[in-house]
Amino acid sequence: MTRKTAFLSEADRAEVARRSGGAPPPGLVAYYVASVDGNPAGTAYFDTHVVRTLPETILVAVDPKGAISRIEVLSFSEPEEYLPRGAWYGQFPGKALSDELSENKGVRPVTGATITVRVTVEAARRVLALDAFLKEKSRR
Repeated sequence: MTRKTAFLSEADRAEVARRSGGAPPPGLVAYYVASVDGNPAGTAYFDTHVVRTLPETILVAVDPKGAISRIEVLSFSEPEEYLPRGAWYGQFPGKALSDELSENKGVRPVTGATITVRVTVEAARRVLALDAFLKEKSRR
C-alpha cells in the first residue's frame, strides 16, 4: 500500500463538490493506493465529518472500477444509538456514484439514525467523486 497526498485548489474542491452533490473535500487529502502484482487493487480514503454535533471518521475503500468495496466506521463520537448496525454498511459494496447512491433511492434508511445515514451517504459520494477526479487528474 502506498500513501499519497493530493493538494486540491479551491476550483478542484468545488468540482468534486459539484460531482458529489455535497460538501467539498478538504484541500489536503491523504489516501492509500493498493496494488497486487503491479496492478491497481483499490484506494482507501478517510472521511471525517460531523454527524449531529460530534465527529465521525469512516474509511471508504474504492475498487479499481470506481465503486465502493467497503465502508468501515473508525470513530463515532455521537451516542451509540445513532450508529447503524454493521449490516447496514453492507449495502454499499458495488455502489458507484449515481442517483442510486442516495438515502432516497438505493440506500435503506435507519430509524433513529437518519442524520448518520445522510452524512454517510454524502461522505461516500464525496469519496467516489474525489477518487474519479484524482484519477482523471493523474492521467493529464
